Amino acid sequence: KIQESETTDVQAKADDYQTAHLKAEHPNAGKADRLDRKEKAEVTIKTVREFVNEHLRFNKSVTDNDRVQLGLHVADHHPTPHARPDTWPLPTIRTAGPRQLRLDWHDSTTKTKAKPAGVRSCEICYAILDTPPTTNADLVHSVFSTHSFHVFTFDESQRRKNIYFILRWENTRGETGVFSEMISASIP
Repeated sequence: KIQESETTDVQAKADDYQTAHLKAEHPNAGKADRLDRKEKAEVTIKTVREFVNEHLRFNKSVTDNDRVQLGLHVADHHPTPHARPDTWPLPTIRTAGPRQLRLDWHDSTTKTKAKPAGVRSCEICYAILDTPPTTNADLVHSVFSTHSFHVFTFDESQRRKNIYFILRWENTRGETGVFSEMISASIP
């Protein structure tokens, strides 16, 4: 249901680009030809985006099959939620400065710092205790980090005390996975 007059400008820009592209692909093409192709490509891309947004993207007459044939994104009408994380973060601790500890982690199944698919953040449960905790419930403080590290800063009065950590992933629905092994460090 798009008027033919609406497609004329888009087709003209596409034809200009195709001509510039063929000219620039010639073995004897110079820098000016490549710059001409780049400029025409930018104009064409802008024109095509405007046309797609105005006439195709939200047009109820355009079916999902039409969008696939046009190379457009097809929206997921029934998104599948991510499952509860079944892996856990593997933490390492290092000194970040006076009275600072840096906690880094990566997924238990990979060596990269990237979070698993569907994971929003890492929950860090911790506590400063005189004796090692007997259960996870003893770690009364919690913080969430969307990065692959977190820096803890402490008061002077907390130096040389022991801090204990356990970590777990949280998915985009707020469901948490299993905890990592507990690790500890002495506050520098």
